[in-house]
Amino acid sequence: MIHGVLIYGAVNATMTGAARDDDVAADTMLIFMEQPDDEPEPEPEPVIARLDPPPKGFQVVTAPIFIPTEIPPINLDERFDPRDFTGEGIEGGIFSGVEGGSGPVDLSQTFLEAVVDERPERLSCPPLQYPELLRQAGIEGTVVIQAVVDTTGHIQRNTMEVIRADHRGFERPARDLLMRCLYRPGRIRGRPVRVLVQQPITFGITR
Repeated sequence: MIHGVLIYGAVNATMTGAARDDDVAADTMLIFMEQPDDEPEPEPEPVIARLDPPPKGFQVVTAPIFIPTEIPPINLDERFDPRDFTGEGIEGGIFSGVEGGSGPVDLSQTFLEAVVDERPERLSCPPLQYPELLRQAGIEGTVVIQAVVDTTGHIQRNTMEVIRADHRGFERPARDLLMRCLYRPGRIRGRPVRVLVQQPITFGITR
C-alpha cells in the first residue's frame, strides 16, 4: 500500500511538475539588402564617325539627260576644283585624298587634318583658368586633347579625349577652355566639314 502511494505520487508529480515554456520561439528571418554601388556607372564612350580618308583620285562628270530651261540657283559657297577632274587616280576619289584611302567622298563624315584643304584654326578663346593649388606649388605642364571641330567652329563635347597630361589637375581646366573656344571650321572644296584635331593647352606661370 505504501509502495502504491509512492508510485502514484511520483507519476503524478512527473506529469504536472514539468516546466512550461510559454515563450514563442522566434523564427530566423533573412533580410536581403541591396548594397549601393560606390562607383558611378561609366559614361558611354563617344561615337565618332569613321575616319577612313577618301581615296586620291578623280570625279566623273555625267552628261545631263534633260536640258534645263531655267538658270539654276548659284551656290556661292561651292567651289570648283579642276584638280578633281584630271582623270588620275581612283574614280570617285578627290585630288586631296590619300593613297590607299577607302572612305567615301562624303563631306558629312569626320576627316583627319591631313586630308582637308583648310585645317581648323582657333579664332578666340577665354582666359585660361590656372588651378590655384598648382600655381602655388609652382607646377607647370601641358595637356593634349583630341576632339572634333564641327562645321560651326565649336568643339563637340562627347568627342573630347585627353591624349596626354603632365598633371591630372590640368585636365578639367583644359576641357573647359576648349569648350568655350571658337574655330574657323576645316574645309574641303570650300565646304565646312567636321575635322578631328589635337589641341595642346600649356599651363605656364609668368615670372
